[in-house]
Amino acid sequence: MSRSNLAFARDKYISTEDYLAFEREAREKHEFIDGEIVAMAGASETHNVIASNVFGELFVQLKNTKCRAFASDMRVKAANVKKSNYYYPDIVVTCGERKFEDGKKDGLLNPAVIIEVLSKSTKLKDRNEKLESYLSLESLSDYVLVEQDTMRIEHFSRIDAEDWKLRLVNGNSPNLILDSINCTVSLTDIYNEVQFENVSKKRKK
Repeated sequence: MSRSNLAFARDKYISTEDYLAFEREAREKHEFIDGEIVAMAGASETHNVIASNVFGELFVQLKNTKCRAFASDMRVKAANVKKSNYYYPDIVVTCGERKFEDGKKDGLLNPAVIIEVLSKSTKLKDRNEKLESYLSLESLSDYVLVEQDTMRIEHFSRIDAEDWKLRLVNGNSPNLILDSINCTVSLTDIYNEVQFENVSKKRKK
């Protein structure tokens, strides 16, 4: 590697070319947001359980279709009003031919569905800067934010080139319905084996 990880960490603003060269040799994953490399924090057990539940359901339902689900190692290139950003969504679904930034095939350009499991450290980023970047992708039909502390999901679905619809999935509407890829996942399956703290405390009394 021409530069050390530490040297890159100290470079607040670098080019996308430098980021890609660094990331392809790095042992850990980093996102690239408005010219800054951001190291990805480890996820909680609850986060991993929810993500694996959703991925498993989509993987099975999409079998033998033109769509495919990928877990958190598929990097996505998105653009906001300033610069190109690179993210590692918790789950990505692609349909048809996958398009990549270059021959390395590690920077996806045409995700159809992106799903993020929220945490205290990432929920503001997922609801703001990622929302702006992801919704700018012409290929994207659905952006889904899954809470990990309560059974609640925010589902953004595309209406047309400029407009999106927000639907809340909760106890009153218990299914995540992704019409664009013909998939439906229940809250029960999404939160299978998840123990919420408030529930656990009540049971101990």
